[in-house]
Amino acid sequence: MDEGRDLSRGRPQVSAELRARLLERGTCDHYEDAALYDFEYADRFEDIEWYVALADELSEEAGRPLRILELGAGTGRVSLALLASGHHITALDRMASMLERLAAKVTRPAERARLRVLEADMTAPPIDDGTFDLVLAPFNTLMHLYTQEELRRCFAAAWRALDEGGTFAFDVLLPDLEWLTWDPSTRHAVTFFKHPTSGERLVYSTNHSYDPATQVCHVRIFYDDAPSRPRAFKPPPVPRRLVHLAHRQIFPEELRILVATAGFTLEGHSGDFGGAPLSVDVQSQVVRCRKPPRPHRPRKS
Repeated sequence: MDEGRDLSRGRPQVSAELRARLLERGTCDHYEDAALYDFEYADRFEDIEWYVALADELSEEAGRPLRILELGAGTGRVSLALLASGHHITALDRMASMLERLAAKVTRPAERARLRVLEADMTAPPIDDGTFDLVLAPFNTLMHLYTQEELRRCFAAAWRALDEGGTFAFDVLLPDLEWLTWDPSTRHAVTFFKHPTSGERLVYSTNHSYDPATQVCHVRIFYDDAPSRPRAFKPPPVPRRLVHLAHRQIFPEELRILVATAGFTLEGHSGDFGGAPLSVDVQSQVVRCRKPPRPHRPRKS
């Protein structure tokens, strides 16, 4: 069933129950097949390089490896690179399937000793205050927080988790108003591929609906059997598998308010991992902010 299409243009008949169901699916569906997730994002490296460079820079300043909390660690795209760089990682995610795949990839005893896997909610991580030097939320993780209150709680949790002077860094998409209003019935990104574990030949395609009442874009990812001749592919009435992915759009000024309200000092807000300014030509918002150190109080004479 192609749920979510009625969300386009904020149609009033959309029920709270439907929105809640779509948000639950939109948080989990895309991450249930961890092997397929790894396959689909195997060519994404820019963010990994940026986060490792940031950690290494801060590590050099501190004179030791960092204690890092990664929110939405998934299958370990970023966590594994940080481990390889010598840091101590707490990899947090709400999806057990993703964390199990992450843990299975860590085979070296020295790296296992520096990894903690934590299945938990990123708005209320079960950690002690001031435990970490660096908190990360890579690859649109924060876009799975669908209300202002959830975002506020996550930023507050990141603040509490950090030691004085610690850094919070993350990236989210820059909302593309033209893309958000595309026809929700048209399929895009049609791609033929072979499933990494089953070997099945499939077709990937997507469309989406934007709900302006909640600022959530509901992406539908269709997986269909591939025809023997690619040009003969026509989307069937019922897909073999339909995956729902929900992303809350976070606008730049809204993001800056979240940073300031949580008490962080904004140190960088660029449009990509190369430092480009925010503009219509970029897709991301890459943010670095710091928890200010406690003011030094001179002793009374």
